[in-house]
Amino acid sequence: MPEHHLVLIGAGLQPELRMRQAAEALASAWGRPLRHQVCGEDPDPLLAALAGDPDPLLLRLAGDAAAERPDGAGWLEALAAWRQPTLLVAAPSADGTIPGVVPAYAALCTSLRVPLLGLVQLGGAWRPERRRRDGLPWCGVWLAQGDHLEQGDHSDDLTPLVDQLKTRLRAVVAPGQGVALA
Repeated sequence: MPEHHLVLIGAGLQPELRMRQAAEALASAWGRPLRHQVCGEDPDPLLAALAGDPDPLLLRLAGDAAAERPDGAGWLEALAAWRQPTLLVAAPSADGTIPGVVPAYAALCTSLRVPLLGLVQLGGAWRPERRRRDGLPWCGVWLAQGDHLEQGDHSDDLTPLVDQLKTRLRAVVAPGQGVALA
């Protein structure tokens, strides 16, 4: 089975530098090329080009993928239409809680039928008991933040996340049938 591209988006607006560093770390750990794309641009030409590209990459969308563009279209709708497997990145509040925009994003992805592989937490303390209670499809691991990312050190062991994403990507049975979560 061929590998799929993976789209990485923030669940709500996330700090640009942290998202860029997290995407670079994930792409490096996975051994995939990384492409950054601004959400203000038309998604269809890029997604059409990706559909014909057999070399899988990690596409990181900068900005609010749920925002409506001036032409009325939006990135989330396009990701659903093009059946692009997507990973949401969520940052906890200072007190460790997950902001309401995160479940709202997940619900919107589900409603639009975006092939949502799950969510990964960016920074903060990972609290598995809280994550289980919120009922969202967490990948069960988190991306750290800190000085090592700011200095370009991507040495965090992201192997568990990459392995889980590969498993979830393999669960894509056929275009148009969505993603079955493990």
